[in-house]
Amino acid sequence: MKWITTNIRFPEDMYMELKLEAARKRTSVSGLVRERVKTKKRSKAKKSTEQILKELKEIAKMNDKENPNISFSEKLIEMRYEQ
Repeated sequence: MKWITTNIRFPEDMYMELKLEAARKRTSVSGLVRERVKTKKRSKAKKSTEQILKELKEIAKMNDKENPNISFSEKLIEMRYEQ
């Protein structure tokens, strides 16, 4: 299996809850997150890529109507580097 490494930001209180649960289950935080993602994935009905892209396009259109002249890409980049 090919592994990918990524960073995820959690509020401190949420991270501490995850850390405690991981300790109780004698696993790592990353193992706990993988377990939860896997469980969530199984519990939802599978959507096709086309369905997901269609929903995202509809959301983008709504955002454009409600927030004219705002670049969400720029805002996300700004948020990423805020301190």
